[in-house]
Amino acid sequence: MSGILKGIKAAFGDVEMAPYTVVAERDNYEERLYPARKWACTQAKGIEQTALVSPMFRTLFNYISGKNVPNIRIDMTSPVTTYVEPGPGPTCESTFTMAFLIPEEHQDDPPAPPDNTIFIEERPELRVLTRRYGGYTTDEIIIKEAKGLAEAIKKNGEEGVNFEQYYTAGYDPPFKLFGRRNEIWFVKKSEKEEAMNGDVAKEQVEEEPEVAQENGDVPKEESGKHMADGEGEKQENGEVVHVAD
Repeated sequence: MSGILKGIKAAFGDVEMAPYTVVAERDNYEERLYPARKWACTQAKGIEQTALVSPMFRTLFNYISGKNVPNIRIDMTSPVTTYVEPGPGPTCESTFTMAFLIPEEHQDDPPAPPDNTIFIEERPELRVLTRRYGGYTTDEIIIKEAKGLAEAIKKNGEEGVNFEQYYTAGYDPPFKLFGRRNEIWFVKKSEKEEAMNGDVAKEQVEEEPEVAQENGDVPKEESGKHMADGEGEKQENGEVVHVAD
């Protein structure tokens, strides 16, 4: 089967999926652990995500269809993720990074991008909090789903979650009408990261009294020195006065 036919076959649903483990299930979402993997990425800026989906997808699809070095075709994978870095305001541009998972057979040596519009991301192990929603997605739906998931996570008292940025994940080709799968991912720090951050904060707190003590000792020493110097000056002045008399 040719690479193009394999790509078309993959687009209909016979795809390699990004592996993950369900760590815990909550009432309205689940916690997953994704192992470290390489992803082919492209980036764009704009106000609306949906307006950028087609050009970003086309760039990445061309890459897996052979527009790479050494001009080989690789299979489509799922999901297509987009990392969203919102702008400072509703009318400001956000940064969107769309990514295709590099198939397992090419993970060790991914085809090189043809130019700087594509880069290979070595995504580290990722712990995410997520839930599914169906249908065709829009910017309004994405914002609504992200807000709803964030509220559920906060209500559950989760700690170490990044709510400033998030991922969207799509699993289906545009022509699939029913049973569509979409997701929002919020990244949660691993227990190791939280422990490391806690240790850093603890060290900073412990260091502050030492610094304060050192700073306190310096003025004390300097003050004592000035007092001693001052007394010497007075004594010397007193002797001068005495001699003058």
